[in-house]
Amino acid sequence: MIIQYFFDFDTGQQLNFEVDLEREFDFKQNLSSAPDWTKLDNNQCQNCPLKKSVFSHCPAALDLDKVMADFQKTPASTKVNVRVATPEREYSKRVTLEEGVRALMGLIMATSACPVFNTLRPNARHHLPFASREEFILRSASLYLMHQYLIANEGGEPDWELKGLIKTNEQLQLVNHAFWQRTMTAFQSDANSKALLSFFTMSSSVSASLQSQLGKMKSVFYSS
Repeated sequence: MIIQYFFDFDTGQQLNFEVDLEREFDFKQNLSSAPDWTKLDNNQCQNCPLKKSVFSHCPAALDLDKVMADFQKTPASTKVNVRVATPEREYSKRVTLEEGVRALMGLIMATSACPVFNTLRPNARHHLPFASREEFILRSASLYLMHQYLIANEGGEPDWELKGLIKTNEQLQLVNHAFWQRTMTAFQSDANSKALLSFFTMSSSVSASLQSQLGKMKSVFYSS
C-alpha cells in the first residue's frame, strides 16, 4: 500500500514523496554514506530495543533523512498546497508547511522499522492527514478499543480501561524526546523542528491527559 504526498509551493516548486506502508528494512544495505545523525548511538532512545550489532543506524531516522533535508531551509509558516493520495481517496488542503510536514513525518515514522513507533502502524493504515487533536485522540482510542474487542473475542483479557494505550504512549514519549535531540544535532530547520514538535505534542496528550481528552468527546455522542 502506497500513500503519496504532493507539496505545491506558490513559487512553482514541487516536492513529491511516496511512502510504502509495507516496506521492509534492508539489514544488508550499505550505510557508509548515511549522515551521522542517523546512527543508532546518536542520542539513542533509552527504551530502544534494537541491538547495535544488528542495527548500526536508526531505521526511523534513515527513513526521515530525505524529507528533513528537502525542507530544512523552508520556514514553517510557508503556505503550501498539499495533496495526499491513498488507494481509497485523495485529500487536499492549503496549509502551513509545518502542518503538511507533520502529517508526512508521522506516516513515515509509524511505518518505519522502529519497534516503538511500530505500535502506530494500525493508525497509518487508515491514515488521516491534517488530523485535529480531537480526531487524533478519537482515532487512537477507537483503534485501541477495536484491538481489545478482537482480543476478547479470541478468549484473551481485554484492556477496556485503556491502561495499555497510556503505557504505549509513555514509551512513545521517551522516543520522541530522544528523537528530537537527535534531529537537532543535524538540522536547524524551522519547518522540520516545528513539525516534529507538533507531532510529539499531539501524541503526548494521550499519555498525559487521556481521561480528560476522552471526556471532551461526549459532544460526539450527546447533544448539549
